[in-house]
Amino acid sequence: MKPLLNTEKKKIINQLNEQYGIKKLPYLIILFGNEKLRLYSGNLSRIELYHLDNKVNIENVGLYFAKWEREELRLTLDGIQILKNQITKNILELVDEQTQEWMKGNDLDIKTDKGWYILRNNNEFLGCGKSTGEKISNFIPKERRIKN
Repeated sequence: MKPLLNTEKKKIINQLNEQYGIKKLPYLIILFGNEKLRLYSGNLSRIELYHLDNKVNIENVGLYFAKWEREELRLTLDGIQILKNQITKNILELVDEQTQEWMKGNDLDIKTDKGWYILRNNNEFLGCGKSTGEKISNFIPKERRIKN
């Protein structure tokens, strides 16, 4: 667990702005491992969390909202829900049939520019997917998928 410094947080916000139009995060960001980012809004300071982690092995604190994927950020479903009012870029609108396939965990055959997209249907955000240019890869966790 590593509570991030303001300079590191600024790098993440810049990346979120570039990818999704998100310009601010009023929370402390904590890095777990090399890639998982969590938001923390509790009463403990960055220094207190750091000292607590040195005394007790903390496995999780805060809400898992994003993951580094090769210098880009993939938002989780929870991260999308918390930040949805700020998301203005890379939104891919799905029709109902595509939405059904997406929620089952299937990839979608949609030609678009390569990169990360936030998928939406009827103003409901559905998740984050990666485009290869020919298809959108699905990252919905198995426990959140609609069963066939």
